[in-house]
Amino acid sequence: MLGADWVVGVVGGLQFEVLRDRIRTEYEIPVKFEQTELYTARWLYSDNPAALKDFIDKNRSAVANDHDGDPVFLARNAWHLNDAEDKNKDIVFKALK
Repeated sequence: MLGADWVVGVVGGLQFEVLRDRIRTEYEIPVKFEQTELYTARWLYSDNPAALKDFIDKNRSAVANDHDGDPVFLARNAWHLNDAEDKNKDIVFKALK
């Protein structure tokens, strides 16, 4: 939420090659992917809107919006994810949307 960078997540490296080739051939623009230091992404859900807003406000450097506008937590490592889950019991961190 602090920057304007785009993050693309895939299951394997081959998917990057396919994506790069499709963008190049369909839109005729060059594409360069750079590896990020992120560990994993988790979609954020909560029945408590205030708790979700508070978490997002406190973690703006680690939260992004997906293509649907839904909040996603971008964990730097396993500890970062586990710590966020342990300290925010009102929030569900889902691996799949």
